[in-house]
Amino acid sequence: MGQHKHLYDSRRWRQMRSLQLSIEPLCRMCKAEGRVTAATVADHVTPHKGDEALFFRGELQSLCKRHHDSDKQIIERGGTPRPTFGADGTHPGWR
Repeated sequence: MGQHKHLYDSRRWRQMRSLQLSIEPLCRMCKAEGRVTAATVADHVTPHKGDEALFFRGELQSLCKRHHDSDKQIIERGGTPRPTFGADGTHPGWR
């Protein structure tokens, strides 16, 4: 957030965040892994890098803090997140 704090502090963003989390209350990445986890972060699908138009008009997705702070950051840097496994020992992509 740092240098873009003024965007995240805006009333408009708080309303957008609230709407996103009400529309999609579960973490999209957890759901893809076969888990149900409440989302707490409205994440910009495409990094905005301070571009106000993209910040306020770009696509959002709901994520849990763990996925936002780990896997999403790895993806944004061009990496591949580590595979995760369900309680039954399988990876959701293997089903």
